[in-house]
Parts: sequence; C-alpha cells; structure tokens
Amino acid sequence: MSSLWSEIVHKLTVFFLKLLDEHPGKLIGSILGFLLGLFVVLLGFWKTFVLFLFVIIGFLLGKRQDDNKKLFDWLDRFFN
Repeated sequence: MSSLWSEIVHKLTVFFLKLLDEHPGKLIGSILGFLLGLFVVLLGFWKTFVLFLFVIIGFLLGKRQDDNKKLFDWLDRFFN
C-alpha cells in the first residue's frame, strides 16, 4: 500500500512541477486566490484583511533587512 501512495505523490509532484514550469502565474494566482477565499470564509473579511496587512508589513521589513537597509534610517527619514 505504501508503494501506491509513493507513486501517487510522485505523479502529483511531477504534475505540479510541470504546471509550475509552464504556467507559474496561473498556478500561484490560483493557490493565493484559494487561500484568500479560505481565510475569508474561516476568519471573516476584516480579520483576513488585518492578517494580510501584517503579512505585507512583515514582507516589506524583511525585504529591507535582506537589502541591508537599516530600519531606523527609514524611520528617521519618515518621521523627520
């Protein structure tokens, strides 16, 4: 029975890798749309909105860190 599951996992992996290679925008957009819809159904619109707002803020702060830019320099510039 485990060989059956490993074959299924292998076929699904090959399918998704081929899909990701040929249609990356459609696949990523579909997954993000599904997750957004799931969050709205489970949490409600406003909780989902706040969650994604924090994700975006975290992403932007992480990007600044990856680009070796100091957060405090940006805060000083923003508040002065």
